[in-house]
Amino acid sequence: MRHSSSSTGNQARLARSDSASISQCFNLTRWILGGAIFVYAASIIIWQHKTLNIRFAAISLEDTFPHFVRETSSRRPKLNSSIAKERRDVNESLYDVMQHYRTPAQILQSPQLPDWVKQYTEWHAKQRKRYIDAIKNNSTPPEDIHFLIARCLSRDKCGGASDRLQDMPYNLMLANQTNRVLLIKWDKPARLEHYLVPPDGGINWTISDDMFQAGDNWHLRGKETGNDRIVSTIRRDSAAPIFRKYEVDDLGYKIYHEIFRLLFRPSDDLAIRITETMNDLGLVPSMYSSIHLRMKYPIGGINERTFSFERFKDRIIGWAKNAVNCAAELHPNSTAFYVTADNNDTVGYLLRDSPFAKHYSDAIANNREPLIKLVARDYSSEVEHVAFSNTKEADGFMNVFEDMMILGFGKCVAHGLGGYGRLGAALSGGVCATAHRGKYSKACADVLAKTSAFDTGTFKKMTKVQNNLKASND
Repeated sequence: MRHSSSSTGNQARLARSDSASISQCFNLTRWILGGAIFVYAASIIIWQHKTLNIRFAAISLEDTFPHFVRETSSRRPKLNSSIAKERRDVNESLYDVMQHYRTPAQILQSPQLPDWVKQYTEWHAKQRKRYIDAIKNNSTPPEDIHFLIARCLSRDKCGGASDRLQDMPYNLMLANQTNRVLLIKWDKPARLEHYLVPPDGGINWTISDDMFQAGDNWHLRGKETGNDRIVSTIRRDSAAPIFRKYEVDDLGYKIYHEIFRLLFRPSDDLAIRITETMNDLGLVPSMYSSIHLRMKYPIGGINERTFSFERFKDRIIGWAKNAVNCAAELHPNSTAFYVTADNNDTVGYLLRDSPFAKHYSDAIANNREPLIKLVARDYSSEVEHVAFSNTKEADGFMNVFEDMMILGFGKCVAHGLGGYGRLGAALSGGVCATAHRGKYSKACADVLAKTSAFDTGTFKKMTKVQNNLKASND
């Protein structure tokens, strides 16, 4: 009996041992498989990350025309919340351009910012909150809170984006002088919030749906100094010149770019586009400069709606060449020059057929340092003008605001006719700017004739910037 019992115990122990061995084998296999999956995933991530950096460096050194004609539809689908999230995830591997966008906290600490701007920013927040709190509590809003609304409603004639936005510093000054809370309301081409939103800690100019009643009179022709609760304005041709005069005569320096950033930051969708474009083109804030070309400006027989590149080709080429030469004169050591225009054929000429394009291609092919590098975002479709376009889709105008903000991120701006270029110059600081066409423009010397005077450190500087960007992503 003892022998039988011992035999049975041995068998049980062997069974347990076999079971333990199988379990250990299973666990070992699971760990090996898990490790393999981890290594595979890590390899894919690293490969994708390196590919992004390699592509980034390649784009910055190749001829930019192939990038110029790339299809927008495949690279920029209409954004919804899920697509926007996916693109934000992708953009985590890109250089964070928006870190260079000054915040209200930084701006309000500037000793150059006038005290009235700082005081109004604080006062505006308190008054707007008082009014909204009263509405939420179903109370009568305080009678001492009055508003100035900069508007563009469906039947208003507001002009283009720059016509409206150039007025804002003056509107802010007027609202301060008359103790009114500045608000902004756009219905066309879309709500302004689709493109620009108030920054945290800045001036919240938005109008919630329950803020005013449908029958409220916005007194378009009302007096700001009067007792009407709401006074509204569309656009004033005199507003921007008045504020520029204030900067020159009273301050002695520019503050438009600071006030703009107290009022606006790019919406999330716009910020994604800006980040993608600037990374694609190798643009680092303040290291590049910009060239603005307004070819359809209605002067000298040119009509916005019937414009033809071929019809005015000789004149356009002359204007475009002078624009590039003026930009190079402003910023001779620029890593690149960002080209924006209201006509895609003009951009195509500069990036493909111009002497500047040929010079750049030849320099790269022969391992020489180029005198000038022109870049542009995808211009396979014409830029829509906010005032004249029949486009109903809000995203159809996104490139208007994208170009505007990229102009503002650069160091210098050589601009053409109209307010859009002046706005871009103001956003960049307004100090390093010149008009290459118009009453106060000048004929600039040919940059390609200045080979002996070229700073030979430019190409090395550009390469160093690219390497720094790559290192920041590693």
